[in-house]
Amino acid sequence: MGERAIMIRTNKTSKEKRLLTPSALGGLLALSALVLLGSPGVGYADLLKDCTTCQGSTYLLTWSGTPESIGGGNETDRITLTIDTSGYNVIGGVALDTVAIKVASAVVSSDLINAPGGTGGWNDPPVAGGLNSGVCSGSGSGFICTHENGGAATGGTLAWVFDVTIAQGTLSTGPLAASVKARYIDDEGEKIGDLVSEGITLQDPTPVPEPASLLLLGSGLVGLGFVGRRRAGRREN
Repeated sequence: MGERAIMIRTNKTSKEKRLLTPSALGGLLALSALVLLGSPGVGYADLLKDCTTCQGSTYLLTWSGTPESIGGGNETDRITLTIDTSGYNVIGGVALDTVAIKVASAVVSSDLINAPGGTGGWNDPPVAGGLNSGVCSGSGSGFICTHENGGAATGGTLAWVFDVTIAQGTLSTGPLAASVKARYIDDEGEKIGDLVSEGITLQDPTPVPEPASLLLLGSGLVGLGFVGRRRAGRREN
C-alpha cells in the first residue's frame, strides 16, 4: 500500500493536491539539518566571553559526552579547555603559561593528553590544586593545574586536553558549575593583567545552532513550501 501524501485544500476548488509525501518531506528536512550543522553558524551555547577577568579572550570547556572508562566507583572523563586569544587586549601580554580547571568537587587523578606544543612542554600529570599569581598553587579542592615547562603558549586558539578521573556521577555539568583559571605573562615571564578565574559551563559535544543559522534554515523551508505551491498551481492550470 502506498504512503499517504500531505494534502492541502484550496479556497478555489475542493480538489485535493498532492504536494509532498512524508518520505520526501523527511528527506528535505534531513538535508536542511545537515546543511545547518555543517554551516559556520553552529556554535556552543555557553562560550565564556566578556567576563570580569576574560581580558578579551574567550574560553570554552567541553567534555567527550560519555566517560572514557568506568570502574571501581570512578569514571574518567576527557575534558578540553580551549582559549581563543585572538581578542586578547592587555598591552604587554605575550603568552599563557598556566591553566587550571575544575570539573568536580574532588579529583582522584588526572593526565594531560594534549597541550600547545605537546605535553612535553607542560606539567604532566597536572598538579592537584588551582593557581595563583605564582603559578600552580597546590591548593583548591577539585582543581587540576598545568604550568609550561619549556615554552609558554602563544597566539591564536590554544587547547589543553585532560583525562580526569573522579567519583562516578560527580561531573559538574550544571550552569557555571565548573571553573577555569589562567595566567598571562609578559615577555619576561612575569604575570600581567588579571588572573583569569571564572565559573564556566561544561559543554557537551552537541553544538547548538546560532540565531542566524536558524533563520537560514527557516528561510529554506519557507522557500521549499513556496516552490511546492507554485508547482501545484501550474498543474491546476
